[in-house]
Amino acid sequence: MDPPPIVRLTVRGADGSLIGLHTPGNVDISQCMVMAELFTADRLQPCSLVANPATTTVIPDTPHIRTIGDSTMSVLHLAVPPPISARNLTGSTGASGDLLKDLTGNYGIFFAFPDLSVRTDGVYTLKFSFVMLPDSPLVPSPVLATVFSAPFEIFHAKRFPGMIKSTPLSKMLFDQGVRIPLRKETRVGRNRNLVLSEPEGVKATAEGGEGGEGAEDMEEIEVLEDKEV
Repeated sequence: MDPPPIVRLTVRGADGSLIGLHTPGNVDISQCMVMAELFTADRLQPCSLVANPATTTVIPDTPHIRTIGDSTMSVLHLAVPPPISARNLTGSTGASGDLLKDLTGNYGIFFAFPDLSVRTDGVYTLKFSFVMLPDSPLVPSPVLATVFSAPFEIFHAKRFPGMIKSTPLSKMLFDQGVRIPLRKETRVGRNRNLVLSEPEGVKATAEGGEGGEGAEDMEEIEVLEDKEV
């Protein structure tokens, strides 16, 4: 996905007022984590896992008829093995929080997903769930907040329009140590004239040559909606 999704967590007190992050240690982020899931554009159906077509059994509309001697036997396929699921959303789907400065110089808690990729083309949205990891692995982690991204399109390799220029927020976080792939210029897809540029940071890998467009940098936990949770 290009540019890589970035989620910002806003922390509020019991009275609804913002808790300042300018003082180190004011908020413990060591157990903060955001998990990413893939959904349809209408946010109704999860798409992180899909059925592998190679393991899907097609049941014939009519039974198979075999004739043995003078008798006719109908063979019904009753034992149909379930299809095997495969990951549609690949890459690191979990991100820990980092206390970093934003474009205005103010501190914020950011969660970056630099290597997410989707195997099948289509229009999707990402669901981000915020949790606090428990001290014991036997204790479940309740979801404290969720947010959806705006819909974005995943292209087939032959239709991929190319990578776009890195956003200012990506560059800002990269300069503070976040491993985000950066590009100086737009790189056009194979069906147009190529404009190549070497990444400034870590080189991103694509799943089957596919790419996404529309998964923007996210300034708040409420993605692209200027709301806060």
